[in-house]
Amino acid sequence: MPSSALNPPPTLADLERRPPPAGPAIPSTPQHPAFGQSALRQRRNRSNSHSSHDSHDSHGSHSSHSSHSSYARRHPDRVPPKAASPNGAFLSVLAILSLVLAYTLVGLWIFIKGFLLTRHELTGVNECAKPFDPSWSLPVPPWSFDDALLLQWAETSLNPQTGAGECRLAPTHKKAVVLIVDALRYDFIASPPPPSSSAAQGVEDGWTPNPYYHNILSVPSQLTTRYGIPANANKPGPSSFIAHFTADPPTTTLQRLKGLTTGTLPTFIEAGANFGSAGTGVGQVNEDHWIAQFKASILAQSGKNEGGNAGLVFAGDDTWSTVFPGLFDSDKMWTYDSFNVEDLDTVDRGVETRLLPFLQQNHPNRTAGVHDDWRLLIGHTLGVDHVGHRFGANHPKMKVKLEEVQAFLKDIIEAIDDETLLVLMGDHGMDERGDHGGDAELEVGAGLWMYSKSGFGYTARKQHFDPAEYISGSEVEALLPSRIPFSPLPSPPYPSSGHRSVPQIDLVPTISILLGLPIPYNNLGSIIPDLFPHPDTLLRTLRITAKQMRTYLTTYAKHSPDLAAFSREFDTVWLDAVRADAELAALLQGGKRMEEVEKAWRKAAQAYHRFNRVSLMKAREVWAQFDMVRILVGLVVLVLGLAVIWMLKSGAQDGLLGVLPIAAQQNDENGEATTETRKEKRRSKGTQELLSIVLQSITRPAQIGTAVGVAVSQASYLLPLISSLPKFGVIESTLASATIASQLSLLYDHLPQTLVSGKKEGEGDVPNTTKVLNVAGYVILAIHAGLFASNSFLINEDRFILLSLSTLITLRGLRCIGSCPTTRGKIRSAIITLLSLLLVRLASISKVCREEQAPNCKSTFFSTEALNSPYLMIASYLFAYLLPTLLAKFLGQSKSFVGIAPLFFNFGLRPTLMLGSGYWLLDWVIPQDFVVESGWGERLDWLKGWVAKVDLVLLCVLGLLFWIFAPLCLEIRQEPANTASPEREENKPKVTIRGYANSLGSSYLLLVGIVVSLLWLVTQPAGQLSLAAVVLAAMLALELGDAERDTLILHDQKHNPSSPIRPPHLSSSEIATLTLLSHLAFFSTGHQATLATIQWRVAFLTSPVLSYPLSPLLVLLNCFGQLTLLPPLLTVLSVLWNSTPQPRGSAKKMFTPQHILAALLTTTLYNTVLLLSLGALSALVFRRHLMLFKLWTPRFLMASVAGVMVQLGGLAAATAGWQVSNKVNNVFGSEFQ
Repeated sequence: MPSSALNPPPTLADLERRPPPAGPAIPSTPQHPAFGQSALRQRRNRSNSHSSHDSHDSHGSHSSHSSHSSYARRHPDRVPPKAASPNGAFLSVLAILSLVLAYTLVGLWIFIKGFLLTRHELTGVNECAKPFDPSWSLPVPPWSFDDALLLQWAETSLNPQTGAGECRLAPTHKKAVVLIVDALRYDFIASPPPPSSSAAQGVEDGWTPNPYYHNILSVPSQLTTRYGIPANANKPGPSSFIAHFTADPPTTTLQRLKGLTTGTLPTFIEAGANFGSAGTGVGQVNEDHWIAQFKASILAQSGKNEGGNAGLVFAGDDTWSTVFPGLFDSDKMWTYDSFNVEDLDTVDRGVETRLLPFLQQNHPNRTAGVHDDWRLLIGHTLGVDHVGHRFGANHPKMKVKLEEVQAFLKDIIEAIDDETLLVLMGDHGMDERGDHGGDAELEVGAGLWMYSKSGFGYTARKQHFDPAEYISGSEVEALLPSRIPFSPLPSPPYPSSGHRSVPQIDLVPTISILLGLPIPYNNLGSIIPDLFPHPDTLLRTLRITAKQMRTYLTTYAKHSPDLAAFSREFDTVWLDAVRADAELAALLQGGKRMEEVEKAWRKAAQAYHRFNRVSLMKAREVWAQFDMVRILVGLVVLVLGLAVIWMLKSGAQDGLLGVLPIAAQQNDENGEATTETRKEKRRSKGTQELLSIVLQSITRPAQIGTAVGVAVSQASYLLPLISSLPKFGVIESTLASATIASQLSLLYDHLPQTLVSGKKEGEGDVPNTTKVLNVAGYVILAIHAGLFASNSFLINEDRFILLSLSTLITLRGLRCIGSCPTTRGKIRSAIITLLSLLLVRLASISKVCREEQAPNCKSTFFSTEALNSPYLMIASYLFAYLLPTLLAKFLGQSKSFVGIAPLFFNFGLRPTLMLGSGYWLLDWVIPQDFVVESGWGERLDWLKGWVAKVDLVLLCVLGLLFWIFAPLCLEIRQEPANTASPEREENKPKVTIRGYANSLGSSYLLLVGIVVSLLWLVTQPAGQLSLAAVVLAAMLALELGDAERDTLILHDQKHNPSSPIRPPHLSSSEIATLTLLSHLAFFSTGHQATLATIQWRVAFLTSPVLSYPLSPLLVLLNCFGQLTLLPPLLTVLSVLWNSTPQPRGSAKKMFTPQHILAALLTTTLYNTVLLLSLGALSALVFRRHLMLFKLWTPRFLMASVAGVMVQLGGLAAATAGWQVSNKVNNVFGSEFQ
């Protein structure tokens, strides 16, 4: 049935037929009490002759305010009192929601402090004062190979500080040039397939090289094919080494720079430091690293002070200034903005311009005395990475950028001398969309190329010698294979053995040894054996690396227990390595045959390499410690908070028992009636009384808990009994104890009555179908929370959202079809249901697939990986134009598209939506060849930025101000009198208030339109289409919910005709539908619970330069706006939709604040259950799972952000509902409780 059937627009005659107050007749100019002292009045002259007219201004007045006021003063008994303000009721709603938010924040903060602790950093430095000895040999072994003697021999004789051990080797190179090409994937530099391809063998593999990035940057592969590693050379010569360079996730630049310089492993939570800026200390490296060791060595050799210039030069990504402040020579460091992904060339041109003068003697910018004295050149280009983010890997601009890198690399190779080591590498890879951040194969698959004109050493051996195979064993290969497959370069045509692969942190000890430096203190990498092609040199480097790693692990165990579980295994493999080394020393001392020595050499090398790899892999398994005490305390707070939410939701619906004041009339001694206020235990009525009961329960327990928390925090430092437990700070302990105390008191006082509360007095029976639907909402929630127990279900959460949403809509539609009393209502419900299902399915077409979903998923969010298509642009513009019209149709159902509504939709919403589409149209046009060739690129780029700025100002400033001060969507229409029989009541002039029945919902929809337009701007075109479909589906869901409540009211009137009509609360299935729609919007706008799907481009929406705090806010809005802003806004809109105001004098109060509170608490309940499920599963069940940081941790962080932001959005949505209610209160005199 039509949603307005129960609430037809009233006429002035209808209102006038209400019983007048006792006393003399009201003067001939009628003033309905509902209008009060507002300006919404219509004068009716004595002759009853009116000209019909429409008034689109609900504040237009045609009567004298002063005459009405004087009448009120003369006859106070005939004018109803001024309606009570809704401020108290809504302030109570905000207070209760704030309390729930505080509980969530405390629990989440404590839990995260225990679950996402960063790796314990040791600030020790490898103080290697011993010079290298070219003639060094193993010391005399112990007289017995007893375990204790072997360990003593290792700690004394092999100790470089106190014994004869080594801590460095003679440098093979005095200088180094390190060129980091951001996001340089391995296959961008890999060699082409060998000549004996599959085609020659008659095998059809179907693989062809990509024309945009394969064999474009070909210099590394050409020189490797020509020179390789001269394993059996007898004199120095050029050497080249190329490999797959495996990055440790998270594959963000800052974390990779730490690993490439310190040799340490990152933790997941450190990815957030990528937004740190220079000078803040966020992301700064405080650990020992090879660049600092190189600088110290240079200064020591030259006799300069510690702060002097050492000839360290840098140009490129400004992240280096964050990671290494003050490290490079102050006059030889040039940094460029790293986040401006729109700029493809500035950083690359800057690196070339700044570094080539140091290398080329005839460079025009070279200055004698300035460009001569250098020892280390580091360049970090960003063009390849930015092309990936902007267009994807498979794009012609990628070929152009790789050709530029090729030309730059050729200039470097030509200019370097024999003493210079050249390193080309990527800090991480990229997927085909150009994204990175996670641990997908293409994201961690960077490329490494090392080249030297003088070689890395020569062997003077006649037999073939493969260092990687020489030190490898079956156990080590199982832990960390030296050759791996790589999907962009499949077999065939590439060898089935795979591609040579080394971990990125292996660069640290390798480059340290080559430059004659001590290995950084915290290093967990091993050397790259291919660069040390003599057994003796190889063993010495492995021994030095293992010895330093052993020192680090021993020291680490004293500061943190997280590696304690592997201490026995560490000791075993270390003892095996020392034993093999002692056996070799005994053979060398005894002058044994060379064959035996060779075997012992290899055995010792394999043993040390095994120790290095076991240490790395065990540390990688742990890589972050867990504080179980904080985790459990945080979970307790969250669980109790969930129970409190349930209890408060029930209290908002049915009231809570408490001691409350009640007014009672009695006669005094003189027989006069007096009113006395006394207190009695009863159920709360309204949100103010609910808040009063809550405060009674939590105030004193919170005070006691605060005192206990302070005492406990101090006792943890004083009492030996609990000194072993993690120490809580004063703030942490106080918040935890006060929160838990107040939660327990609140639950103890009111949870039992909530669980056993039955049907309220006067409340009718609820149809069984309604009960089933209410249960269905919670069943969907339980399944949603439970699917995180399986990694397969978690990976395919987007499919579950589509399935569960379709199921809920179908169930609700069938229920409405079966319950509607009229055929028209049944047909309308069926149409709404079918349209909702269609829109949901259309919205789900746009998606981005996770790596784990392959090959059963194909990304459709981008038409060609990262480039939006012109067809999407056209569709985006079309929907930007049509969406306001379609939304207006919903207002038309309740005759609410009146007043300011047409003005807003036609001249406010539609232009801002089209500006949002126009921004992305310009974004697509600017890089097109015809625009680049015309020279209009810069001007259009400037215009694009201003389009976004204008749109943001229109929405966030002018739009919000307009909405705050705009009148309700009302219109007064007057019908002329029937002059034939003017004396009859029905023939008198009639004044109809159009929009009355939905005056709350129509005004609130304008605000929802502003938020949707804001999300439209930060969402790319494919996502805009999905967003439009989700918004329309949500509006249909509102109509479906309104129809459900109408049938409940009709059912209640039928079975309880004497009971007063009380609008039902939103059902759990309705709120679950809105929440699932927001999840669908999240997935269909190009997002997944992975770092790689973060759309960094929107950070530069208004400017090519990163700006704080706007840029992070835009990224946050793009990622979580649909997930966190839509649910509370749509929930409140659903409460207000077709909620008819009760005019002054009706003796009825509106329950809007209670309904809003109950609905928002149900939305909060949904998100809190998901958060709690993920937190408990991650910390208690899967904390040692291999996929913890790949699957559960990102989803937990997503749930955490969503849980907090939904509650913040709920506060904003409730405040907006307060504003609309104030307007209705002022116009109609409606009262709220």
